[in-house]
Amino acid sequence: MINKKEKFLKFANNFADKSGEILMKNFLNHSKTESKSDGSFVTEIDRLIENKFIEEVKKEFSDHGIVGEEFGNSNVESKYVWVIDPLDGTHNFISGKPLFGTLICLLIDGIPSIGILDVPKLSERWFGGKDIGVFKNKDCIKINKKDKSLNESIVSSTTLMMFDDDHFTKIRKIYSNSKFPIFGTDCYAYGLLLSGQIDLVIEANMKPWDYLAQVSLINEIGGMITDWSGRQLNLNSTGQIIASTSQKCYEEAMTILLS
Repeated sequence: MINKKEKFLKFANNFADKSGEILMKNFLNHSKTESKSDGSFVTEIDRLIENKFIEEVKKEFSDHGIVGEEFGNSNVESKYVWVIDPLDGTHNFISGKPLFGTLICLLIDGIPSIGILDVPKLSERWFGGKDIGVFKNKDCIKINKKDKSLNESIVSSTTLMMFDDDHFTKIRKIYSNSKFPIFGTDCYAYGLLLSGQIDLVIEANMKPWDYLAQVSLINEIGGMITDWSGRQLNLNSTGQIIASTSQKCYEEAMTILLS
């Protein structure tokens, strides 16, 4: 008999199929875009996908809460709260770069418990969660047991512009002490981290829909994902994110951040 978590994960995967179809249908079609108050952009596709998600959650799980990037929050006191970023990597999507996707998280009693990271243009999806396991497409992911140091590690940040001047010296020190940094990957960086291609992600000014889907996936394979003070992530976190699959790399980067 299917348990609740499996039912929720099936629902999320089915929706990711639909969101991926919408994104692929509209990629390179130059959808109408608008500039938001924070300087970021939103397309009509963001709103279309999120609105469809809200409708399907309400139909399937009427007592569940929803937190979304475009339409705000509802029933966030519920035991079960869905968090969605319908189009993570909007700038990539607009500019024709294939590193964009949909992020879906289910919080159970406030704890990130199920996650979907779907990158449709590359036909890559990471999904699973707490006590479920983590999969890339049909393959189960196992963590790389090599505990790399920072100087052996590839580090990713979406952009240098996300860091305040007060933190930039420390961030540059992390980059300079690493094997090398990469930029511009948005949500795809966390997929690369889960797959063992990169070793550390460090970001700032993130919103809950930007990071919560990744939490249960990274934790489930034995990695670390916290704020810059080492606290577990939730809806009210600072938006300063550090994630790694190497304890040694994580601790060395944290030492720099806390210095």
